[in-house]
Amino acid sequence: MVRERLTLRPLAGVLDMMRATFPRPDRTVRVPVAGSVRRVTARATHSPLTVPATDIAARDGFAVVSSETRGARDESPVPLRNPFRVNTGNVIPPGYDAVVMIEDVTGGDGAWCTRRAVLPGEHIHPAGEEIRSGEMILPAGHSIRPWDIGALLSYGITRVDVQAVNVGLLPTGSEVIPAGERPGPGEVIESNTAIAAAWLGEAGATCTRYGIVRDDPGLLSEAIGKGIRENDLLLVSAGSSAGTRDFTASVISDLGEVLVHGIAVKPGKPAIIGRVDGKPVIGMPGYPIAAMTTVRELALPLLAEWGFSARPGERLRARLARTIQTDPGFDEFIFLTVSRDGDRYAAIPLPRGAGTQMTVVRANACLHVPVGTGSIHGGTEVEVLLTGPLASTGEAPGNREPASERRVPGEGAVLLVKNSS
Repeated sequence: MVRERLTLRPLAGVLDMMRATFPRPDRTVRVPVAGSVRRVTARATHSPLTVPATDIAARDGFAVVSSETRGARDESPVPLRNPFRVNTGNVIPPGYDAVVMIEDVTGGDGAWCTRRAVLPGEHIHPAGEEIRSGEMILPAGHSIRPWDIGALLSYGITRVDVQAVNVGLLPTGSEVIPAGERPGPGEVIESNTAIAAAWLGEAGATCTRYGIVRDDPGLLSEAIGKGIRENDLLLVSAGSSAGTRDFTASVISDLGEVLVHGIAVKPGKPAIIGRVDGKPVIGMPGYPIAAMTTVRELALPLLAEWGFSARPGERLRARLARTIQTDPGFDEFIFLTVSRDGDRYAAIPLPRGAGTQMTVVRANACLHVPVGTGSIHGGTEVEVLLTGPLASTGEAPGNREPASERRVPGEGAVLLVKNSS
C-alpha cells in the first residue's frame, strides 16, 4: 500500500480549530472537599451557615455597654457598671455592644474600671461578618486552592461538585509490549500512555489506560469505538504516520472523520486530530518525544480550554551556547540543558530527534522556536520553559519571569528576547 504525503497544517491554526470544534464536556462529579485541590467548581458554591452565627468577642476583656465608658482616660478611669467577662470568640450577651480589652481594665471583682472609652461594636465580630447563609463562597469555574478548602469546610461544606473529564489512552503496535516484560529483537516497551496519563492527570483529567492493540484495523476500530464511548477525549499512541502498518487515520475516518493529519511541528509532525461521535481523537506519533510534544501542544491546550490546566511551568532567560538551525516552516521544540554562567544562564541545545527519551531526562528546559524564525545564532538570549525544578539550574537575581507571564501550553509563549553582542 502506498500512502500519500501528509498535508501539514500550522500549529496555531490547528489549536484554533480544536477550540472551535470541541466544546467542554458537560460532566461533573461530587468529591470530598478535603481532596478537591486544583479541581474546578462546576457551579457556584453558597454557604449554608452564617459565620459567626452571633456577635462574638474579638479580644479578651469585658463586654460592656459602650455609652457607659464615655470619658474614660488613663488619669480618670470610668467604673464599669455591669461588665461581663469574655475571651476571644465568646458570645456577646444580649444588651452589650462593645468589649473593653483586659489590658485597659483596672481594679478587681465588683470594682472594675476602664481607662479607655469604646465605641459601639468595638472589639466585636458581628454576626455574619465573614459570610451569611446563602452568600457565595466560590463561583463556577474556580480552580480550588488549599485555602479555599479551609473556607468551604469552615462554612459547613464537606463535598463539592467539580468539573470532570475522562481521557482514554490507547497504545497500539504489534511490536509494543507491556512494561515489566523484557523486549526481544524489534520490540519496545510501552511508555507513551503512562507519560500522557501522568501529565494529563496533573491537569485534573481522569485517565484510563487501555491494553495494547496489535496492528489490525478491526481490533483498532473496536478499541477506538470503546474508548470514545467511555471517554470525553481519546489519545491513540502510534500508528499516525504513513507507513504500511499505520492504521489510525483510516480507522478514525471509517468511524468518524479526520480533521487534521499532519501538523507543521517538530517533533510530532504526523499527529492526527479526528472526530468520532462528536468527540476528539488525537493520534500521537509512536516516538516518545514526538508523543510528548503532541500531549503538551495539543491535548493539554484542549483540556485548558475545557477548564483543566496543568501547573504552569516557569521561564527564565538564557544565552544559547551555539547556533540552532531550524526549519522556518515549522514550530520547533528543542530541549536544552541550562546552567549558570556568571550572573546569567547558558543554554546548551541537546541532540534533536523524536525517539530518544534520555534527551528529555537530561534536559531541564525547552525552547519553542516559532514558525518563521529560522536559525538562532549562538549568543542570542532566548526565553526558555523549565521542565524541572528551578533549583536544578540555580537562580540568578532578576532572571526569573514574573508569575503573570508564565507560559500556557500551546500558546507559543516561549519567544526570542534579544540578541546579545
